[in-house]
Amino acid sequence: MKAYVLKAKGNAVFEDIPIPHIEPRDALVRTTAMAVCTTDIHLIETAAWPRAIGKVIGHESVGIVEKVGSEVKDFKPGDRVVLPSAGTDWHTPHAQRGEAKYYQNNNPYFSDDPTVNGNFSEYMRVIDADMRLAHIPDAVTDIQAVMVPDMMATGFTGIERMHVQFGDTVLILGIGPVGLMGVAAAALRGAGRIIAVGSRPKAMALAKHYGATDIINYKNGDILSQVMDMTGGKPVDSVLAASGGTASAVLTTAMRAVKFGGHVSCVSLFFDEDAVSIPLDVWCNGGMEKFLTGVLCQDGRDFFERLLALVAYGRLDTSPLVSPILHGWNSLEKGMALMRDRAPNVIKPVIVID
Repeated sequence: MKAYVLKAKGNAVFEDIPIPHIEPRDALVRTTAMAVCTTDIHLIETAAWPRAIGKVIGHESVGIVEKVGSEVKDFKPGDRVVLPSAGTDWHTPHAQRGEAKYYQNNNPYFSDDPTVNGNFSEYMRVIDADMRLAHIPDAVTDIQAVMVPDMMATGFTGIERMHVQFGDTVLILGIGPVGLMGVAAAALRGAGRIIAVGSRPKAMALAKHYGATDIINYKNGDILSQVMDMTGGKPVDSVLAASGGTASAVLTTAMRAVKFGGHVSCVSLFFDEDAVSIPLDVWCNGGMEKFLTGVLCQDGRDFFERLLALVAYGRLDTSPLVSPILHGWNSLEKGMALMRDRAPNVIKPVIVID
């Protein structure tokens, strides 16, 4: 089968590899659509997770079940499914403490097992199918569904960690696809004012579409100053850090903008710094509480199927995130280039396998 393999830092190529063998709790899924993520770009450029070298990469896809193992109960050939974006091990004892996702034993980027691969392949072995696959409702298209396992899941997890209350003022730093889903989640959670920070006209328009009440263009000046001018100097209740930029700059802005007792959720990955510096005065030199959380998106069938229900019942349409739609395996690297270059009209490239 065709698969996209990380060979070394800066080098990922298509290879023909064997169709994977499945174990009794596994499923074999044929890919029908996949999305390109900036994490894929950074992984290729930096090889930040060395265990990924020699493996299929990619983590956002949907497909059709081809066959299932003898112990799989809830899925059958022909089912349309969302594939997991993370590698949560739901059979670790830590799952009983709500800590399953911290054990990424089924993630190709962290697992020592050479048979654990990513999603950019014609067929994928999904370990522990009953716990990790999610049924796609008939009312949901592949284009909508492929935004669920990472973009929607990450944005929504980040907002959950912020403990948004009805009428809160929420700041969204960065309105790429994850930040846009953060805007949508904050609106659904009942935020009163949602301030979104970006610069690209298409992204700013989508932020308004998903519920942003105010837009700040970071090219017009210091972000924190613009936020304080907008709020009359009042700190916001919570912040989603979904921005590019440097970790130190993004997190310092977030921690200065949030109130004491407020929450900052960081859903960005940073690859270009060895350390982060945040001034102590944002915490009153350690004597006052602000909560900073790094976020790994929630994973698993239950969460994905609840997100899919929001789409199926018309509470949220993820399809506006998808731009452009490409076709065929040969367009994967074009999608990578578009995501890398951050073209003005590109939000989230999706490759449909016809």
